[in-house]
Parts: sequence; structure tokens; C-alpha cells
Amino acid sequence: MTFVRTTKWFGIIFFLLPLIFLSIFPLIVMISTSFKTSQEVYFPPPTFMPREPTIQNYIDIWSVAPLADYFRNSLIIGFGSTTVALVLGIPAAYALARFRFRGKHFYMLSLLGIQMFPDIVLIMGLFRMVAALNMLDNLLTIVLLSAVFSLSFIIWLLTGYFATIPKEIEEAAMMDGNSRVGAMLRMVLPLSWPGLVAVAIFGFVNGWNEFLFALTFLRSQDKLPLTIGLFKFVTRFQVQWHQLMAASFLTTIVVVVLFMLIQKQLTRGMVALGEK
Repeated sequence: MTFVRTTKWFGIIFFLLPLIFLSIFPLIVMISTSFKTSQEVYFPPPTFMPREPTIQNYIDIWSVAPLADYFRNSLIIGFGSTTVALVLGIPAAYALARFRFRGKHFYMLSLLGIQMFPDIVLIMGLFRMVAALNMLDNLLTIVLLSAVFSLSFIIWLLTGYFATIPKEIEEAAMMDGNSRVGAMLRMVLPLSWPGLVAVAIFGFVNGWNEFLFALTFLRSQDKLPLTIGLFKFVTRFQVQWHQLMAASFLTTIVVVVLFMLIQKQLTRGMVALGEK
């Protein structure tokens, strides 16, 4: 029996290792290239690891492009869209979990339909609407649009999470003098912390990676996010791969550090949301 289990585990590992390598290979190439000189990047044959590692790329990229502004704008979009989506999504999810009303089932199905709808299909209509509201070249526009396209997913997941919290907890809080909103804020939300962290991370990553709306609606260089700003390293005649990979690695590391800081809460939230 032990031999069978051992053979089974070896088979699983043997199957998964190539898939894991293929998944992280682009990241390895990105990190490796970020420490190469411009001569080594274009020198044939290509090298997998840098022959003379240098950190000069990480110093030069701050003068080639205004990365500090790009980082600031991406953080504004990420945190701003997450905040807006949670402020709107939490009451909506709570209402769907606690109250019965006509059209509730259709509304829940509509949320799934909206989530599956591609952004590019709506871009022309959104452009006309944003232009009519005189909100072109405005970071607030990107924050709101990113929040809207995260909202359906957040509402859907939080509805299932709130539905599993016993109503008796809120009823006891309301008997103690709390209003419905007070009971939600004081009792339901603290118990829903893992789920809130999970959907907040989804909203932040969605805003941090925003590209289409930023490319369409923003024009000023000081308002561009990182996803657009990285094109500064793509010149007319060549791509500065060594600097582009260094800037891309810094862009990636922000999300990685965020995941590491709240890994436990995120894991608990995703497992809980999957069980609901």
C-alpha cells in the first residue's frame, strides 16, 4: 500500500513539475534579463543567466521614464477602485443574502453575465458617455470604470459568504439597540473578514492591471498608470528589453509583496468562498 502511494505521488510530481516550470519560466526570463547589460541582451547566442549581472538597469529606469508617477497612478487606481467596489458591493451583497424580492434570481444571473462580458465590446459606447460627461483624461474615470467591472464578481461572491452567517447574530444585535446597518457593520463584516480580503485583492489586482480604459481615456503623461508607462521603454527603432524587464519586475513585485503580507487571510477567504 505504501509503495502504491509513493508511486502515485511520484507520478503527480513528475506530471506537475514541467507545468510549474512552464508557468514560472517567463518570470525567470524577466528577472534574468533585468540584470543584463544592453549589449548582452542583443548579443548572440542568447544567454539564460547574465554573464555580468548589474543593477544599473534598476537605477536608470527612473530617469528614462517617470516611474514614480506611474506607480502613484496605479496605486490610486488599484486602491480607489477597490474602495468604491467594496462600498457599493457590500450593501448590495448583504441585501441579496438577507432579503427576498422579485427578480432576485434574474439579478444574480445578470451579475454573472456582466462578468463574462468583454470590456472591448463596450469601449465605443463608454468613450461617448465619458466624453459627454467631460471626464476624459481623468483618473477618477479609470477608478470608477475599474470598480464597475469588478463589482459584479465582488457582489456574487460576498452574497454567498453573507448567506452562511446566521441571522440570529444580527437579530441579537438589533435587540440590543443596533439598527440593521449597525448590526451589519458590527457583526457581519468582522465575521466576513477573510472573504472581504479575498475580494479586495481581486479588486486591487484588477485595478492595478488596468490597461484598456487607461489607454483609451487618458492622455496626460502624468496620469498614466504603469501598464501604459512601460511602453516608454519601447522606442521607435528598438525595445530596451533590459530596462523594460527591470520596470516590469518592479511592477510585479508590488502584487507579490501584497500577497505575501496577507497570504493567510487570502487563503482562508478563498477556501471559505469556495465552500459557500
